[in-house]
Amino acid sequence: MDYKWGNWTSESATFLLRLLGLLLLCSLWLQSSGEEAGIILLLFLLIMTLARWRFQLPGSSVLLDQVACLFAIIYWPLAAFALILPVFESMYQRKPLFSLPTIIFVIVYPETSFLLVGIFVYVACTGAVVGGWKQETKKHQREADKQRRDRYELENLKEELLFANVQATRMAELSERNRIAQQLHDEVGHELTASVLALQAYEQLRKEDESVAEEMFTEAQQRLHNSADYLRETVHNLKPITDLGIDELQNISDLYTQCPVNFQVFGDTSKVPAHLWSILYPCLKEALTNTIRHAKPTGIEITLDVGPHILRLSVYNDGVLKENSDKGLGIGLRNLRHRTKAVGGSISTDTTDGFLLICVLPLE
Repeated sequence: MDYKWGNWTSESATFLLRLLGLLLLCSLWLQSSGEEAGIILLLFLLIMTLARWRFQLPGSSVLLDQVACLFAIIYWPLAAFALILPVFESMYQRKPLFSLPTIIFVIVYPETSFLLVGIFVYVACTGAVVGGWKQETKKHQREADKQRRDRYELENLKEELLFANVQATRMAELSERNRIAQQLHDEVGHELTASVLALQAYEQLRKEDESVAEEMFTEAQQRLHNSADYLRETVHNLKPITDLGIDELQNISDLYTQCPVNFQVFGDTSKVPAHLWSILYPCLKEALTNTIRHAKPTGIEITLDVGPHILRLSVYNDGVLKENSDKGLGIGLRNLRHRTKAVGGSISTDTTDGFLLICVLPLE
């Protein structure tokens, strides 16, 4: 995309200047006696102009233009004005040395006039200005491309980090399950198996040796007590320090005392994975925080709907947003949108009538 000034671009301005130069030469040719050398030169310059417009010609191609113009001057003296085109091209391409043949011609040509010199100087300045415009355009394009590339890399990095965070949460959950299963197998399972074997031995020894049988029964009792203790300890360790699940959402809503809060739950919340609760909590906190900062509602409606495949958290308040509060809302919810996107969900807001936040997360 070209850097624009109004409705103009450097490319369109260059094409227009080239076209004006050709029209000037055509008018000079029509006012003269119409030499064949003039029409041939005009056709050649027209072809070169179209080629530069369509393709990226090397800067040395302006030397070919100057050779054609200098050769045509022999048969058509007004062809000296045609040198304005290669002069413009050399300055436009930021290669002034390529206009050296024209400079030498102006110095040694006996019919050089102040008008011709003035036209060359004006065209050279115009080419330099338009060429600078083009360079500035490329500079802006490079900066824009770099910013866009950095932004894409940053967004990808954020998504990768959020996805890694979710994966780490899931791996931690699986590791905890494996640890519990291993603990139940190594401790509770071992003690239960030993107690079962002791009871079987007690059944066999009860009729043969009462004292040994009594020892086996006492050992079986002790092992059953140990199993109960291990099981109680394992279940106790399963309970987290802070409550996870619907109780924590209820606690967050209860702490909001600015206005009445109606909290409703539909569906089986036990199906919600642990890593999704870590997204629902900050969503509810952010919605309530924005309500305190940007609105004065008379009531808040919080709804958690757990379906077969997705869950939906809706937070609505009927307050009117304060002036210039939309920017604050966008900044505050941006990170949450990235987090929900990393797990395949989405967050949407609506400020048409009050403020509505909807968070949708997949259960699978």
